[in-house]
Amino acid sequence: MSKSTLSVNLSNLSIVQWCNYDFNSFCQIGGKFFGSDETGIYEQTGNDDAGTEIDAFLELIVSDFGISNMKRIRSIYVGGESEGGLTLTLKDNENNSRIYTLNLDTGNKQSSAKIAVDRAGIGRYWSLRIDNVGGVYFAIDDIEVLAVILGRKPR
Repeated sequence: MSKSTLSVNLSNLSIVQWCNYDFNSFCQIGGKFFGSDETGIYEQTGNDDAGTEIDAFLELIVSDFGISNMKRIRSIYVGGESEGGLTLTLKDNENNSRIYTLNLDTGNKQSSAKIAVDRAGIGRYWSLRIDNVGGVYFAIDDIEVLAVILGRKPR
């Protein structure tokens, strides 16, 4: 049976969810993380799962950015780090989606990237998702969305 695991960072209340992580308990001892199941206790190390790449993504909630007007997204600024390629998927409430390449790979230091968004999408509500490519590690610090607010309300 596949399990989902939730972790809450108590310093900033951020939540992380793992899927297909078939452990029934976890602990941290001296900076090392352990998971256990019916077969034993396992230290959580490495960048893969017994040789299999770990697919990871960050998906933000659907938002109208507090403005009910229709809008276009002009650009997206992302700060963070990665050990390789990432993709950013932007979707409007009409289910029109576009995928962009996001490069934050600068050799183990924080960086930022700008995504110039094409003019094809328009909508009140927008969603954004970042996926790793090939199981690479990534950490996102901030995301800024530059929206152009249109004069008309939703149809």
